[in-house]
Amino acid sequence: MKRAIEAALAQLLNKPLWAAGRAGSITWLHFGERHTVADSRSGTKVVGSYALHLDCPWSWTRSWGDLVADQDTEHDELESLDLLPVPPTAVEAGDDGSFRLSFGDGSTLSVEPEPGAEIEEYWRFFEPHRETRHFVVGPNGVED
Repeated sequence: MKRAIEAALAQLLNKPLWAAGRAGSITWLHFGERHTVADSRSGTKVVGSYALHLDCPWSWTRSWGDLVADQDTEHDELESLDLLPVPPTAVEAGDDGSFRLSFGDGSTLSVEPEPGAEIEEYWRFFEPHRETRHFVVGPNGVED
C-alpha cells in the first residue's frame, strides 16, 4: 500500500496548493492549475487539477513546529490561510494509509488515519475536472 500511495500522490509534487476548505467532516485541498467546472446547482466552481479529500486526523505544521491547521480547523479559517501558493516537494507514505507531504516552505501535511475508526474511507485523491478513477484509501487499504 505504501508504494501505491506514494505513486499516486507523486502527481502532486511541484503542483502548488492554492485552496483549502471544509464540507461537513471532509477537508478539501486543491493543487495545480485552476479549472472551471459545472457545480451541482447549475452554476460553476473553480477546482484544482488535483484534489485531496481528507476524512481522518491530519495536521499541517510549519517547519519550526507551529500548527497551521488540522482536522478541527473550521471552513472559514481554512479558506483564509495564506497558501502562498506553495508546492509539495516530497511524499512519504506508510502501510496504514498514512502519508506526509513536505512543502517547499518547510511545512508538512501529515495524514494519520485511526485504525478501527468506524469510517468508510480515510481519504481520496482525484482529478475533479476530469472523469478519472479516484484513488481511495479506507480501513481495508486502497479500495477499487
